[in-house]
Amino acid sequence: MNIINTLPKSVANQIAAGEVIQRPSSIVKELIENSIDAKATIIKVIIKDAGKQSITVIDNGIGMSKVDAVNCFERHSTSKLSKAEDLFHVKTMGFRGEALASIAAVSEVILKTKKKIGKTGNQVTFKEGKVIKESDISFENGTSINAKNLFYNIPARRNFLKSNNVELRHIIDEFIRTAISHPKIKFILINEEAEMYNLDPTNLKKRIVSSFKKSYENNLITCNEKYGAISIVGYIGKPENSKRTRGEQFLFVNNRFIKNAYLNHAIKSSYEGLIEDKKFPFYALFIKINTDLVDINIHPTKTEIKFEDDKLIYNLVKSSIKKSLEKFNISPSINFDADVNFTKNINFDIKSVEKKEITESHSNKKKDWEKIFENVKVENSERFLFEETSSIENENDPVQFLENFIFKQVGEKLLIFNHKFCQQRILYEKYQNSNTNRYTNTQQNLFPLYIDFNGSDFKIIQDIFDDIKSIGFNIDYFGKNSIVINGIPSGLDDINEKEIIDGFIEEIKNNNSDLKSEKRDIILKSFSKKARIINKKNLSTIEMNLIIDRLFACKNPKYSPDGKQNFIELGIDKVENLF
Repeated sequence: MNIINTLPKSVANQIAAGEVIQRPSSIVKELIENSIDAKATIIKVIIKDAGKQSITVIDNGIGMSKVDAVNCFERHSTSKLSKAEDLFHVKTMGFRGEALASIAAVSEVILKTKKKIGKTGNQVTFKEGKVIKESDISFENGTSINAKNLFYNIPARRNFLKSNNVELRHIIDEFIRTAISHPKIKFILINEEAEMYNLDPTNLKKRIVSSFKKSYENNLITCNEKYGAISIVGYIGKPENSKRTRGEQFLFVNNRFIKNAYLNHAIKSSYEGLIEDKKFPFYALFIKINTDLVDINIHPTKTEIKFEDDKLIYNLVKSSIKKSLEKFNISPSINFDADVNFTKNINFDIKSVEKKEITESHSNKKKDWEKIFENVKVENSERFLFEETSSIENENDPVQFLENFIFKQVGEKLLIFNHKFCQQRILYEKYQNSNTNRYTNTQQNLFPLYIDFNGSDFKIIQDIFDDIKSIGFNIDYFGKNSIVINGIPSGLDDINEKEIIDGFIEEIKNNNSDLKSEKRDIILKSFSKKARIINKKNLSTIEMNLIIDRLFACKNPKYSPDGKQNFIELGIDKVENLF
């Protein structure tokens, strides 16, 4: 009995479409690229329901004939190639002949087009990849393609789409990438009948500024290097304006946006000594190279390429960035005030600190960790933050070691705490149940802080806005793609509001969760890493005792929110075995 079956054309097309059309932004990307290839000077993108309901791309390009309007939706139909050798000389954005066929396989498509030489335009309606209607219409020069009901015939694929905010972010990302790489073209993005972007034709620098924010105008460094047949041009950001969030890194090869971790590393390493390891500089770089030295046909999405000599390109990119930084007199600085000793002086003195009133309730329930404190008296009472008495009596004072660690002797046991992990656990549990009292723990700022975002990051802020407020931030919207912070969670020591907000965005990007409960947990973990109840290198005895007391009042004192061990316990036997 034969077991090999030939798939129906419709099923085969749907499977093939899955490689090209992964989400609404995939359609936006492919249609915009076709408009660019059609020599359009104006491209308008109209979105409804984050692209799930409708995506329309309208251009004023050369248009298509009646025959081409039908044939363009046939798989492997393209105007850019005629033989295999042409692949090594492709300069257009599209070339594989898969985009329109894939779009028609997973959505309902209406195409309207007209050539300049024609008197009337043509309209073709497709469903399940088949033409169901053709007609002559009155239409302006150019092409309009409307893709409706994405994945209507593949419910499982549609169910895997993320929330509207997430999908819209991806659309914005694709839109901005293309707009930056083609500054001479006018781009318009309309979402739910509201205009999000209206980018007039201009030069690259002005396109970057108009795509993001005005502050970028004074924070860009020119890069313009040529090495024979290879040139590297564009703009990089000043080190001081690097962010903790990714998303503003644009790398183009022959005007085609690419994803290349190898070259991204070259750029990041060029900033070594100028930015922190966990920060990312802005860049929009264009590599111009002979088409026969690069292979762009290795993936249907066309975002992955292969250079003939990867190491050469890596070194050229790194050299170009370093030269640009040097031209602007930007070089690493040496901190002569830094402590270069391997150990820190242990602080035995109790410093004078401001008293702050707090309320702490300790559970009476006996837990495993409490066994080591079975001879210690812990009372439920209201305490002052830095009161002169400790809840742990008749024991030796704790000792700080190497900034991050606290040694505490309890009976015949030695406890070693990582106080930064301990503080993360304390803050995480403190704000875990604070979503019902949103402004009760807010400390008003003396001056409001205004923060601007790019369109994609602002969509993340909108998605987690209530969660940010729930942990004590007094924030509000302020104009387009901006927020104002009027207050911060109280009881924290010297926090950087902007750094914390950027951290939220970065964590949401990395985890890409669509569940509200998971998003809140992601935010709490990020917040606990960046905030401190005591943010000092050298802790006083009272401060160390406070951290220990608060840690053991937590439900899960053993581990940080990320599962790292907060403390280790050494009995006298383990200590003696060390010698």
